[in-house]
Amino acid sequence: MDRHKLEQSLSWRRVAYMGFAALVFLMILAAAYSLMVFRALRDQGEKENLAADLALAEIGTQFISDHQDSLLDRLLGVTARNVFRQAVRQPDLQDLQALLRPLGTASQEVESVFLADAHGRLLVSLPPLPEQETPHPGLPLERLPGTPSRPWVSPVHPGLKPPHQPVVTLSVPILDNDGSLRGFLGVCQRVEYWEQFFQRLSSRPGRTFHLFDQRGRLVAQGVQHAAEDLASLGSLTREVREDLQRRGRAVSALAGDPESRHYAFASAAPVPDLGWVLVVVYDYQAAMSPTRAMFKNIVFFLLLLFGALIVMGFLMLSRYRMQQLMLGRMDEEARRLEAVVQQRTADLRSSTERYRSLVQDLPDMVYEMDALGKLTFVSNASQTVLGYRPEEMVGHPRREYVLPEDRHKFDDERTRAEQGEQLSNLVIRHLAKDGGVRWLAIHSRGIFDGQGNVVGRRGVARDMSQQVLAERRVRELSHLLIKAQEEERKRVALDLHDELGQLLSALKIGLQSLAHQQGGEESGEFERLIRLSQKIMDRIRALAYHLRPAILDSFGLVAALEDLCDSLAESGLVEVERHVQEFDEKAFNSEGKLALFRFVQESLTNVVKHAHSPRAEVRLEGGEGFLRVMVRDFGRGFNVEQALGSGLEDKHLGLLGMEERIRLIGGQLSIQSSSEGTTLTAVVPLGEKP
Repeated sequence: MDRHKLEQSLSWRRVAYMGFAALVFLMILAAAYSLMVFRALRDQGEKENLAADLALAEIGTQFISDHQDSLLDRLLGVTARNVFRQAVRQPDLQDLQALLRPLGTASQEVESVFLADAHGRLLVSLPPLPEQETPHPGLPLERLPGTPSRPWVSPVHPGLKPPHQPVVTLSVPILDNDGSLRGFLGVCQRVEYWEQFFQRLSSRPGRTFHLFDQRGRLVAQGVQHAAEDLASLGSLTREVREDLQRRGRAVSALAGDPESRHYAFASAAPVPDLGWVLVVVYDYQAAMSPTRAMFKNIVFFLLLLFGALIVMGFLMLSRYRMQQLMLGRMDEEARRLEAVVQQRTADLRSSTERYRSLVQDLPDMVYEMDALGKLTFVSNASQTVLGYRPEEMVGHPRREYVLPEDRHKFDDERTRAEQGEQLSNLVIRHLAKDGGVRWLAIHSRGIFDGQGNVVGRRGVARDMSQQVLAERRVRELSHLLIKAQEEERKRVALDLHDELGQLLSALKIGLQSLAHQQGGEESGEFERLIRLSQKIMDRIRALAYHLRPAILDSFGLVAALEDLCDSLAESGLVEVERHVQEFDEKAFNSEGKLALFRFVQESLTNVVKHAHSPRAEVRLEGGEGFLRVMVRDFGRGFNVEQALGSGLEDKHLGLLGMEERIRLIGGQLSIQSSSEGTTLTAVVPLGEKP
């Protein structure tokens, strides 16, 4: 072997040793990093489990407090009834049993309902309980020196009903008019109700719930696949309850026995107003199992990565020689590619020229501007759109050509672009060279550098002036058509009410007079004609009201909406719940009131015809400078986009008409629909002309 080959061999070995040393160093760093990751995941998992258990304990205590308060409120509601007070004074045992029976059958949690005297002796109980010489063990006879004046939830005690299962007594005092104590009304609540509640609260293995009363005795507990025994749970709950008493608020901590190496997350929270304590214990091993599994996956991935690095190192060493051999070929290929690049550059230059020619020939104005908002390129269409030559606009801020009243929209677009918005669609007014105003539809896109910073914006501006003017004329025509329609409705309603109403009234009076004169067998036919005339009169009044309700012109929008809801509810077609708030109707003109009334009328008509909803809700609320009207049903709903985009079909004309009426008075209409119902909301400004 010559010297050159020897030096080359030593060089290869040196490179191999350095590569393996680097791989070993990377493996050590990866092991240290994995340990740091595991510790971070463990700490984060402990914090999250403590926070979750504490939140679960607080939610559970709030539910317990609300549930017990609701039972006490029901008892207070019974004692407040005059019938109950009269039955207690007599006393009438049958009436008392009838009054107490709904309390005993309302829920499975109630074991018994009872009425006791001031000394705690039972007077009435459902179901009947054995007679007791001693006072009821769940009444607060010894806790107050005078007359008890507050509801009471007792500690756990054996029930009076065989087989004497543990219960909790909820009682309220019965006071005479002079404030003296007459007795107690109470229910005995089964403890197993809370055990079932805790079993449903969480299905995670290793989590236990413990509820303690005022005296520290266990009321109920729920265990889901607990890995620890009940003795260990008892010591943990005792520790966390002592910590709760010291701090006076909800606590959570990692507790356990160092000798047995048994740890758990323990959280305790007081039940408001009851003196009870709810303790949640979550086994540490069960709680942290997802974290350990995640760490194992990370270690496996790192080991797999290290193996891949080793394989790649050997492959790189084996291919290094081949790379050296291919360097010559690559030089030749580079020269060939250089020729290709030159050809592509020429093609790109040609394409750029074609693109520029295409841009210059477009009827829409194409522009580019830098990060400061100055125009750097403007197409030839600027002469037809705004009257300026491109060289007159280049170098000037584009904001100068925007109408001053619309420059805030331009500033908002620029702010959004600086925040990273890529696409923007905007219609704003511009000043032309001849002093006129042009409506331009701007479609622009942000230009970003390699770091994602905004360096400019490129867009296309289309002259929409004729279209905007046409839309404005259409809106004016729609406004005139609706106004004419309402005037015609008003005239027809007055004719129906004044002329036909008077004629039918005269006809009815004449028929009644003839019926009175004729009598005999012909009176039945006259009665039928009188009823028919009255039916026609009622139908004409309803038709006149539908065409133009007189109450809207006489008493205002609030009265008209209330009358509309009441009349629809009286018809039996749908139950209407209304929440109509008074507002200053002087700040709202007659066209706005009529548009909102038609909106509610058409919405309720759709509820009856299409929604198949048993009830509807109408809401009118006033705010700072606006008025909100909402109509909601609880029917089957519909596809809003399909309904509004299906054109002028008869079944969707109502929605289009409502949307047009609200838009003409300067408001906005939103429609939300699902399988649970539909909500239509109209928001219109106050104090403005439509």
